[in-house]
Amino acid sequence: MKKLVAVIVVIGLILMSRSIVHASDGDLDASWGGTGVVVSTHATESAAYAIANYPDNRVLVVGSVTDSPASRILANRFLADGSADTTCNNTGQLVDTVNDAVASDVVVLSDGSFVITGTMQINNKGALFVARFTNTCSFDTTFGNNGIATYSAGDGTSARALTVQPDGKIIVVGDEYPTVSDSNDQRILVARFSAVGIIDNSFGLNGRFISTANQKGQAQDVVIDSNGRIIFTGSIVGTVAPDAAIVGRLTSNGQLDSTFATLGYFINEFNGDAQLNAIALRPNGNLVAVGTYGGPSPSAQQSPIVVCLTQTGAFDSDCGVNGWAYLPTANSDVYADDVIVTSDNKILLSGMINPTNPQPFVMRLNHNGTLDNNFATSGTWRGTSLIGRMFSVTIQSDGRILAAGQLDAQGTMSVGVVRLANTVVVTTTTTVAPLVTTSTTIPQTTVVPEQLPATGSRFDYLTVALLLTALGSIVIASRRRTSH
Repeated sequence: MKKLVAVIVVIGLILMSRSIVHASDGDLDASWGGTGVVVSTHATESAAYAIANYPDNRVLVVGSVTDSPASRILANRFLADGSADTTCNNTGQLVDTVNDAVASDVVVLSDGSFVITGTMQINNKGALFVARFTNTCSFDTTFGNNGIATYSAGDGTSARALTVQPDGKIIVVGDEYPTVSDSNDQRILVARFSAVGIIDNSFGLNGRFISTANQKGQAQDVVIDSNGRIIFTGSIVGTVAPDAAIVGRLTSNGQLDSTFATLGYFINEFNGDAQLNAIALRPNGNLVAVGTYGGPSPSAQQSPIVVCLTQTGAFDSDCGVNGWAYLPTANSDVYADDVIVTSDNKILLSGMINPTNPQPFVMRLNHNGTLDNNFATSGTWRGTSLIGRMFSVTIQSDGRILAAGQLDAQGTMSVGVVRLANTVVVTTTTTVAPLVTTSTTIPQTTVVPEQLPATGSRFDYLTVALLLTALGSIVIASRRRTSH
């Protein structure tokens, strides 16, 4: 019996090592939750709108949980194998039961604290908020007002994305309704907060940049380039179509950068109805933005659109013939929500296929915007057995892909995270910010901003041990003629 078990153990190790070596890009990674899919259920509907790598191979997602009629800030943290990280609020999750709010984006700082942004209701009006949490998922009371800073103006504001400067200042993008009387007067908003949660009046006008009536719309995402310039993307009201894609660039002090595109803005309808939802920097400093495109006119089918721009805001001919491309799928609408660019210039998208029977997807494109046929099936992983949407995507330092959003769990939409195999080698760097000093009325704090990649092996040795133990148990059970 001992020899038989030993032989099976050796065979198991060989098979597992072969499966690791030959794992295909775009396959579900079974070391994540046993299947490659982890669903975190709550008493009511929940969703993850942003995902980030966390120190020690952990994963953090933020979003909301429904507490009818309110929404609550939600943070879920997972260990490297997809199980709950109980160092976060002793349970692996935080649900803020005080504020009526939704978290839409997150940045993890190198000390394990993290900053989120989103929208909350204050006196029946939307307000942009930024909150900072300790590494145990509790509000950091040294930030803002007991952990939360807000900005509201006119008929309301909202936030969709944030990034953190090397000096610890926080850039947030979204929209503002400047006039109470005109609910259609929605403008692009970019605000900056100090590292301790005070609106930075040295930025733009009284701490924020707002677009004029010629650019009515909203910003959906933001990045900072190597020169400290702030680049946002989103959509505005089109001249022919309902929407036009927009990419704008601000100087480090919050003024439109007239050296970018046309007086600071790249605007295009692409002969259709284009909305950009996410933007990323390429290894050479150029830009790639993605979103959803209803076109070309008069087609109503929704398809992912990929727009590549140079550092000056001109079309980058590296993508498609004209610097942009759309990826129609026969008889299915496809919505692209997020993008990340790998160090070898692959483009990763996530989102949803077919809203009437929603399936999550992750897509990998070549540097020129064409589908990478070496990934999953013809460049796209489709969660055909799943119902839901992947709102956010990131990549770990060993190349594996993480995507987060909503998945159906027995009739309730819940936080869902998938992990896919991917052989891209990721180059990571470490940025350390200087000490942030403040006035005597605000406690001094050190903020070291850096969105951390997860690091670790492709295979969990604990998983190996458990599998081998289970294999031995099966053999023993079969010899005793008992059921599995």
